[in-house]
Amino acid sequence: MKSVLYLALLVAAAVGYRTPEQRPLVRLHQGLLRGVKSTSAAGAVYYSFKGIPYAKPPLGPLRFQPPLPHSGWEGVLDASEHGSICVQFRSRLNNTADGSEDCLFANVYMPHSATRPGKKLPVMVFIHGGSFTSGDGDEFLRGPKYFMDNGVVLVTFNYRLGPFGFFTTHDSNAPGNYGLLDQVSLLKWVQGNIASFGGDRDKVTIFGVSAGGSSVSLQVMSPLSKGLFHRAISQSGAGISNSAASGRNQGSAQAFAKLLNCPTHDNAALVECVRSVSADELSNVVGVLGLDPIFFTPRVDAEASHPFLPRDPRKILESGAFNLVPWMHGLTEEEGAFFLPSIFANKNLTRGLLARDPTQWGVLEDLTRPAVSRILDCNANSQEVVGKVIDFHVGQGPFGLENPLPIARAVGDRYITVPVSEEIRLASAHTPVYKYVFNYRGPGRLTFAGLFGLEAPDLGVTHTEDRLYLFNNDLSAIPSRDSPTYTMICFMVDLWTNFARTGRPTSQVLDLPNWPAYSERTQRHMNLNLQPSLGQRLFEKRIQFWQSLPVNEPWRHPVDNSPCRDTPQPAELQDRGEGGY
Repeated sequence: MKSVLYLALLVAAAVGYRTPEQRPLVRLHQGLLRGVKSTSAAGAVYYSFKGIPYAKPPLGPLRFQPPLPHSGWEGVLDASEHGSICVQFRSRLNNTADGSEDCLFANVYMPHSATRPGKKLPVMVFIHGGSFTSGDGDEFLRGPKYFMDNGVVLVTFNYRLGPFGFFTTHDSNAPGNYGLLDQVSLLKWVQGNIASFGGDRDKVTIFGVSAGGSSVSLQVMSPLSKGLFHRAISQSGAGISNSAASGRNQGSAQAFAKLLNCPTHDNAALVECVRSVSADELSNVVGVLGLDPIFFTPRVDAEASHPFLPRDPRKILESGAFNLVPWMHGLTEEEGAFFLPSIFANKNLTRGLLARDPTQWGVLEDLTRPAVSRILDCNANSQEVVGKVIDFHVGQGPFGLENPLPIARAVGDRYITVPVSEEIRLASAHTPVYKYVFNYRGPGRLTFAGLFGLEAPDLGVTHTEDRLYLFNNDLSAIPSRDSPTYTMICFMVDLWTNFARTGRPTSQVLDLPNWPAYSERTQRHMNLNLQPSLGQRLFEKRIQFWQSLPVNEPWRHPVDNSPCRDTPQPAELQDRGEGGY
């Protein structure tokens, strides 16, 4: 009798069996899951399965190691709540730590239609942002209710962050990129298990915003991701930006070792020592050092036994030796406005910027302060370069706290607009890339300032605000279905999910012109708003200006971190024995 019941349970689980409590039961390779029934934005039934372990907890000897597959569990796993977020350091809370190292959890959301026998829905895997130092895949800001009305299976997840995800000695002892390897592990988990949720393993789209967008780009470039996804969407992030695989995170291993009383001259011993300390100790070290997120970013890890990124990312794109999948890639209208509140929090910096002080503008753009790897090309005059930045972005026009747009554009162009545009140009020579700019300013517009109650100048649609039209959140109600806001949400989600279905960005919600793939000759892009239209040569003069500067970054040319032999080192670096300026 027991064997008959068990067999019935297995058969039912494969098609989304529901208990009398309306809680779905699904069988994975690792064991049974019990999820919960929920309601979409339009009132349809969907099922959520949260806190699913997709890899072994990266604890103890598994810290600073590639993830291992999860071995499974006994009985039925309650998948009604999210698992722990990954350890992250809150700079606004004195760099105190939140989360756990046991954090490699996924969340899967499936519409009721996915329970039909033989049904295969497109799968969309979202990679969260947060400068590779913060963020998670939880529903609080990334709810699935809009996607559940569009016939896809949605997956969100956590991956290792900060030193836990990107600590490196720049050799085989600790090559880094563990957070990106977690992403690969998740995609392998999707290939092995998504059919149990009604998903099509041969129609997987990865998408992400900010550092998540950069992650998508790097997954496109990585040989380890080959065959694990079939479309890609990068939103306001590029793999060749200086906040992604720029090769700038030098020196963090030795800084950690010194403060933890670990060896500094034997990298194998250094890594074992740092691996043995508690997460709290690492938190304290991050707080003491006040480390910039640039210390914890992806890198070329050619020393690894199975490199995630074996070559300079720009060279990978130039060669065409990457995952040649259809790729949507774009940005928002005023990317840099997002960063103004944190910039203006520094009163001295703000005064200097408003006074057109070259020193403070150099600090803003990271062009004048000593660095552990060169930011300007050899023999470049930093004051001259900074002067050009001020002249171009500020000029002689009105400028002040009431009009901080020049600061916003200087930051947004250097760190997002230019690298995104250059990555699109390089990739488009080898695979279909669909470029867009999100610029909806109409009635009911959603903003981060409004969501979080912030006082910030409204300069236009800023960094990652397109995400507000893709995910519901716990801070605001779902807009009325007859509102322009809801129409814009439906348009964006329809566009994203149709791309996941077909590899072409189309929509039945609004009258969308035919969207051609980007080419260097025509340079066409789509304006995403309630009246979508084609544009050409987006931000061309601004991009050309930054490309003309002697900035040693991967969006301009392959990064060269060798010291300038004919350039004297600043005294600060001479004393520390570090590389050139």
